[in-house]
Amino acid sequence: MIAVPERVPARGLESDRLIWHLPVGDVVEDFQAIACSDEEGIVMPAGERAVPLHTDVPGQSWCPQCLTHAQAAL
Repeated sequence: MIAVPERVPARGLESDRLIWHLPVGDVVEDFQAIACSDEEGIVMPAGERAVPLHTDVPGQSWCPQCLTHAQAAL
């Protein structure tokens, strides 16, 4: 599924996390709307990538709401 990453900074000794979101529409002025929010999005997105719905990469996961939207789109 095509997704865009949100980097969540770590606290303390933890590693940063990547949360994958389902993009909605095109990037407008460095802002990417996402399926889980009508108001929020990702500023200066890193670009779309193909991400499996069941990723097991350490430090990465799907946003639960975006994952629900992605599964419904299949």
